[in-house]
Amino acid sequence: MIHDPSTATIQAQTSIQYIGQVGVIIRRNGFHVAIDPYLTDSVDRLTGYPEGYWTRGYAPPVHPSELKDLHLVLLTHEHQDHLDPETLAVLAEASPACKFGGPLACRQLLADIGISPDRILVLRYGASLQSDADLIIHPIASWHEEREMDEDGWDRYLGYILQWDGLTIYHAGDTLVQDELIEMLQPYRIDIGMLPINGRDLFRNRLGVVGNMNAYEAAAFAAELRMDVVIPLHYDLYPNNSEGIAGFMDALLGKFRGQKFHLFQPGETRFF
Repeated sequence: MIHDPSTATIQAQTSIQYIGQVGVIIRRNGFHVAIDPYLTDSVDRLTGYPEGYWTRGYAPPVHPSELKDLHLVLLTHEHQDHLDPETLAVLAEASPACKFGGPLACRQLLADIGISPDRILVLRYGASLQSDADLIIHPIASWHEEREMDEDGWDRYLGYILQWDGLTIYHAGDTLVQDELIEMLQPYRIDIGMLPINGRDLFRNRLGVVGNMNAYEAAAFAAELRMDVVIPLHYDLYPNNSEGIAGFMDALLGKFRGQKFHLFQPGETRFF
């Protein structure tokens, strides 16, 4: 539920800052968690795509060196707009006590950045993590565009449920909507859901761009799970990997009228 940010007590309790793509920083009870921080233009420099295909729509709203107070960084998977070596190397130095958690596929990449093993947490679906400040993290499998697991059952893609002193937040990472995913999430009463809405299509797949739920699916997914507030992500940074926001708004204000939502501007902080 969105509260009036004019109340100082609530301001101190919970805030979410949007830092671009699917990146957010959640601050609650004096504990600060970043999810998928991407704060450079490293993706713009990827090769193998048409010239200019990856061009940021706006500059990073914060420099990673400014983030000196992070306690935990959660990574949903190893794609560069989610696990950016350039961002994470600076973050690791700026917040020297910060730990970094993600799927097994992220572990070696984090080590290659120079993050020491004692700061790396390997997470998997079905194994919850008890963190500080009354935070429990439940990794949730994701389908980007498929659910990929190795022979030992480690998921390549994860989302996260954060149960935090009475507040439940779901960050989906990159995923499609699947019945199995809905079943995984049904036990939770989700107060705030953050969903990728950039969709997918044949032409992006031809270039090796893996997609997610589209705008209508995201709105329906939020309604199906009775999320109190839904926040769309992954639609405003790279125009060539987006379907825009109009379809999401049409669905929310049409078929799913009454579903609460919030649209973040880059760098904006919202109190919940």
